Amino acid sequence: MGDLLAWVIATIVTIPLLGWYVIYIANVKISKNKKKSIRRASDWTTVLFMIAVYFIMLELWAKSFLWIILALFFFIALIFTWIHWKLSGDIHIGKLFRGIWRFNFLLFFILYLLLCGFGLLYRILII
Repeated sequence: MGDLLAWVIATIVTIPLLGWYVIYIANVKISKNKKKSIRRASDWTTVLFMIAVYFIMLELWAKSFLWIILALFFFIALIFTWIHWKLSGDIHIGKLFRGIWRFNFLLFFILYLLLCGFGLLYRILII
């Protein structure tokens, strides 16, 4: 049973699109609301996409880019906080955090797709 659980977790971390889909389907079955299910699945799998991007970069270039990923995350948070403060004059933590988190989902989702495509081409053409 432990091996099966480890296999499922490793698969979901390695293929975050599968994790997103599983969470989306589970939320649709529970809530019957597709829009809310898309948002929840995106919110819950942001970390999976970050981990996947980290490991793809590690595999492609044999270097750890964790510091760049973390710096990018905090830079985005800083920019969002500044923009939110300038536009509303007050900082609403919940709204701000949700915006930062969802923007990071979009960023790391796009990075994941780009790095997967680059990795496939790199392995086909170079090696």
